Parts: sequence; C-alpha cells; structure tokens
Amino acid sequence: MRLPSLLIRAVALAAAVLPAAPVLAQPYPNKPVRLIVTFPPGGTPDIYGRILAQELAAAWKQNVVVENKTGASGTIGTDFVAKAPPDGYTLLFAADASITIAPNLLRATPYHPVRDLTAIVNVAAGPFVLLANPAFPAADMKEFIALAKQQPGRISYASSGAGGQQHLSMETVRHLAGIDVAHVPYKGFGQGLGDVMAGHVPLIFGGITASIALTRSGKLKALGVTSAKRSPALPQVQAIAETLPGFRIEAWYGFMGPPAMARELVARINADVAAIVRRPDFQKRLTDDALESIVGTPEDFAAQVRTDLESWARLIKAVNVKVE
Repeated sequence: MRLPSLLIRAVALAAAVLPAAPVLAQPYPNKPVRLIVTFPPGGTPDIYGRILAQELAAAWKQNVVVENKTGASGTIGTDFVAKAPPDGYTLLFAADASITIAPNLLRATPYHPVRDLTAIVNVAAGPFVLLANPAFPAADMKEFIALAKQQPGRISYASSGAGGQQHLSMETVRHLAGIDVAHVPYKGFGQGLGDVMAGHVPLIFGGITASIALTRSGKLKALGVTSAKRSPALPQVQAIAETLPGFRIEAWYGFMGPPAMARELVARINADVAAIVRRPDFQKRLTDDALESIVGTPEDFAAQVRTDLESWARLIKAVNVKVE
C-alpha cells in the first residue's frame, strides 16, 4: 500500500504546480503595450512612433498606446522606460537625442544608455533640413552664411530644445562657418515651427519627414540638408556639406526597452518590427519620407549606440556646446 500512497502524493504535488505554468508561458503580448515617445507631436519620432504602434497593434491583436512623455531633451521619457518592468509592456520609441547626445551634454542623466536600456531594433535614420521662412532673404547655405557674417548675432534660429540635433546642427554650422547666430529654444519642434512660419524667428532645423511636406506646400523653404549628399526626396536642395565639407548629422529612430529583458522577448519584438519595416509598402513609405531603413539584430543596435556615444562626444567637444 505504500507505493500507491507515494504516487498519490506525487500527483497531488504536480497538480499544485501545474496552474503556474500557463502564466509563465502566456504568449506576448496578452494585454495593451505602452509605447513611449520622448518628443512632442509633429516631428519624425512621433510620426513614426504612431505609425509603428498601429502596425504592431494589428500584428499583435493588442492595443499599442503611444504616450508622449516629453522634456529635458527626451530624458524624462527615456528614464521612465529605463525604470519600467522588463516584461515588454513598456517600450521606448527612441530617438538618438536622448540616447547618445543627452548623456554627453547634460551634467548627469538618470540612466546610462547602455547599462539601463535594452536595444531591440533600430528602425530608420534620416537627415535634417534647415528650413527658413519664405521671407528670409537667403536662398541657400552660401547666402545664409554670407548674410550671417554681415549681421553677426542678429539672425536667430529656433530649435526643439537645447542639446537636440536641431540645436547641434546649427551649432556645428556656426563652428565650421565661423558665424554668430542666436539660439531660441522651444519645448518642442511644433512650437518652434509655428513661430518660424509666423515670421517671429527665421530659421529652424526639422526632420526630413516633416520638412518635405512643409517645403512642397510652400509654407517654408529649404536651405540645406544635413546628410553627406543631397536627398533624393529633395534633390534641388544642397547638402550642407557642399558648402561646409565634412558636415553630416543624421538621426535614428528605434525600439528600446528596460534593462534585463529576456532574450526571447527581445528577439520576438525585433522580428515583429523587422517584418513590418521590410514590407514593400513600408519601404516605400520610408523612401517617400527620405528615411533609410536600418533593421538588424539587437546586437547591431547596441553596437550603434556605443559608437554614436563616442562620435557625439567628439563633436560636442569640438563645437563647445554646454547645456546645464
């Protein structure tokens, strides 16, 4: 009678353990996912964050809710994700401003971009465009630089905030061209753009996705693009490098998560995003918006972050930009 008794106990013990297994093995995602965008509406990070949220919602059959957590050069939203549970239900649609630039500019960021975030998949990259109010007298970079030299300190430019690529793009122009221009920081691209369109400030750098529509509609004119060569989407607009050799600044946008995410979960999200980005219709969307797809492995993305941290450190030191 002893053997059956042991068998009964073993079966009872197994029954007590089994209910926990489905909880651990539930497919991802089984509830809504939060996608944090660290910049306000109107710019490329918000535009593509929302596009990809809709695409993932359709693929996952779960809501993917975009939340704009803005401020402090994107560090507020980035820190929010860095401190979230590593379960994949809080993700960051990252722009490199808060990942590779802010840590080189700010006295201290509340997170380390390598240690405190998980690189999942880099989606796309693209240049910026120097936009001007149509009434601004210069038609290209050469004319702008000549005008700035005639009026030192009198020409102002807007940006989405101190320390972002918009700010650093113009500071790099200032450094290389030897001009003096006045920086007017705003809390977001949309606010600065509004004042440029209204004629209160003449210039602003904008992501190329938003800039294409603004220039084609005639609301603003383009003086130059920050890519090494002219953009096929704006072939009539000179690359700034044509006037200032060696000039190149581009931004990337990708998915990151909290630290210590399971490798299987990272691989799943990477594969699902990559499948969307590689679709012909999505590739056409990127091309139309003058963006280049980047999708690779999480390891590729992590290596890109480390490389860019070093590159921005050198550039920021060269142009002597400091943000308190």
